[in-house]
Amino acid sequence: MNAIQQKKRHHFVPKAYLKAFANKDGQVLVYRKDNPERALPAKPDTTQFERYYYSQPLPEGGQDNNTLEDIFCEVESAWPALVERLARKESINDDIDHFIQFVALQRARVPAARDAVEAVLAATVKDTMKTLVRNGKLPQPPPGFEDIFDKVDVSIDPHQSIHAMPGLINKIGELFDSVGLAIIHNTSDVPFLTSDNPVAWYDPSVPFESQNPYAISPDGPIAIQFPISPQMMLFGAKEYRERYCAEGLMHGEIPDVEWVRSLNTQTCRFGYGAVIAQQPGQEEMIQAHSALSPVFDHSSLELGARTVSIGRFVFGSRVAKPKWIPHKDESA
Repeated sequence: MNAIQQKKRHHFVPKAYLKAFANKDGQVLVYRKDNPERALPAKPDTTQFERYYYSQPLPEGGQDNNTLEDIFCEVESAWPALVERLARKESINDDIDHFIQFVALQRARVPAARDAVEAVLAATVKDTMKTLVRNGKLPQPPPGFEDIFDKVDVSIDPHQSIHAMPGLINKIGELFDSVGLAIIHNTSDVPFLTSDNPVAWYDPSVPFESQNPYAISPDGPIAIQFPISPQMMLFGAKEYRERYCAEGLMHGEIPDVEWVRSLNTQTCRFGYGAVIAQQPGQEEMIQAHSALSPVFDHSSLELGARTVSIGRFVFGSRVAKPKWIPHKDESA
C-alpha cells in the first residue's frame, strides 16, 4: 500500500466544480463564516478540503486513503464538459444521471451533512444513556449533577458518517424524482455565489425568516437550488415536473437582479463554513448571514421508560465536534 501514492487532500468541494467560479487569475474568493469580513483568494486546489477526510480504516490495520477519493474523482471527471454543454444550452439528457449523481454527492459528502449525521448519532448515545439510568440499568447521577448526561461530550467515529452517505444520496434521488429541473441562465450583472454546502432545498411558501433548511412538506411546494457557475443555477420545483418528464432538463434566462439576489441569499445562509464568490461586491449579504448555518437541532421527550428523540435542521451556530481519538488498531 505504501508504494501507492497516498492522497492526503480530500476535497469536499471538488476542484472541477470550483474552477467554474474562478476569476481571470484562476482564483475564487472564500469568505469564511468565522471571519466574513476578509475574502481569502485561493486556487481551487488549495481550498475546501480536509486531510484524510474520506479515509477508511482497514481490517488489517492502517487506513485506506484513496478508494473514496478515486470514486469521487471519477464522478467529477465529467463535470467540466457538462458545464460547457449547459452554458451553450445543449441537451445533456443523455448524461442526466451523471449530472444528478454529481449534484447529490455535493449534498452528501460535505461537512454540513457529515457533521449532522455524527450529531444524530451522538444524540442517540445520550438518549440511550438517559433511558438506561431511568430504568435502573446505570447508576443514578450524584446529587447536584442530575443533568450530567446533557453536558457530557460524545465523540463519534467519523467513519460512521461515511457509511451514511449512500442512504442520503438515495433520499436526495427520491427528492429529485418529485420535481422538474431547469437550468437558469443568469443574464443580470450580479453573479451567482456558491458555498461549501451548495445543494439547498426549502419550502418557498414559508416566509423567509421562518424557513428551516431542508424542511419541506410531502405535498407542499419545494425549491431546490444548486449553483453551477456564476451564470448558471440548477433550479428544481414541482411545477416544472410535467414538462421535465416530457422534455428533460429545461433552460431559461433570468435578467431579474432581485431574483438572483434572493437565490444568493439562500446560498449564503445554507453555506456551512464558507461562501465562495468569483468576484467581490456581495460582502454585505455574505456578512449578514455569516452567524448561522444549517445545523442539526435535537431535543428528547421522556415517555415512561422510553426516551423519544426529536431532531430537525435549523439555522443555528456551528458547534465544534468532540475530537474522535481512534484506537491504535484504527490509526494509520
